[in-house]
Amino acid sequence: MRIIHIIFSKGFAGSERYLCNLANYQSSDNSVCIIKINTSNNLLFKKNIIKNVKMFNINNFFKKLQIKKIIREISPDIIHTHLGGASKIVDKRWGKFKLITTMHMNYNHEYFKNHDAIICSNNHQKKEIRKLFKGKLYRTNLWPINEFKIEKKENLKKILKIPENFYVFGSIGRFHKQKGFDFLAEAFNELNLLNVKLVLIGNGHETLVEKYKHNKNIILLGHQNDTKKFYKIFNAAIFPSRWESFGLSLIEAMAHKLPIISTVHEGNRDWIKNHEILTIEIDNTKHLKKALIKYSKTKPKKKKYNLNDFKYENICYQIEKAYLTA
Repeated sequence: MRIIHIIFSKGFAGSERYLCNLANYQSSDNSVCIIKINTSNNLLFKKNIIKNVKMFNINNFFKKLQIKKIIREISPDIIHTHLGGASKIVDKRWGKFKLITTMHMNYNHEYFKNHDAIICSNNHQKKEIRKLFKGKLYRTNLWPINEFKIEKKENLKKILKIPENFYVFGSIGRFHKQKGFDFLAEAFNELNLLNVKLVLIGNGHETLVEKYKHNKNIILLGHQNDTKKFYKIFNAAIFPSRWESFGLSLIEAMAHKLPIISTVHEGNRDWIKNHEILTIEIDNTKHLKKALIKYSKTKPKKKKYNLNDFKYENICYQIEKAYLTA
């Protein structure tokens, strides 16, 4: 097949990594390219795709004309859009292709109504989309990162001034209301646990830096190109999300065998019960504090999770099967 992926994002997080992994896998048997806006994330895309995948960096001005031209030159069998900006711009009259999207965020009918199929990340999402969408719907999991090799050895604990005897809670995401980092930081700050650090990593960290600058046990970091190395210094991972389409960071923490505290929400409700994870209620301060105290006292050891449902190759195969049946 000739496959075109389109995305307009400026950052590089879960949706972008999903796209790169999928394009890499598909390129072994298909002709695959990515169309994206020319932004500061160009280098990150380049580092995360293999040479088989061709990348088109287009200008933000007149992007519709540029995309139309590329589509007509390639004559793809499949156009796979990611996020709303890319999804609403493609016109089915530009060629004989199937138009597919992965629902990374919330559904907006105006953006996706002309698509042949939507790939959902959870059953709640699928049920809600079905109320308006007339095309085909598919449900797949996401997958954890595939490699844990750290390119450059560095003593992160020393750099972050974390004593070796401290217990470290960590989370990686975005400082957005949906992730619940505000709720987590406030609860941790109130507890004032002895010999315990909290490390939160993601875009938008500036919103909380001033508020917690007095607490040296709360470490707030911005976006990191290599998040794998941080999982290595966490003793436990914590995910207090209010809502998610899936929860990729949680799966990555499982891949690193970390003890986990997590809320149960629409994105992980389908599968979280199958794993030994300490669950808490959304925005329940009492639950969260009790969990933080429990882990900091008992210091649970690393554990192996069954990740068979999140195998990269199997999920990519499911997506290609969706292409053929849409």
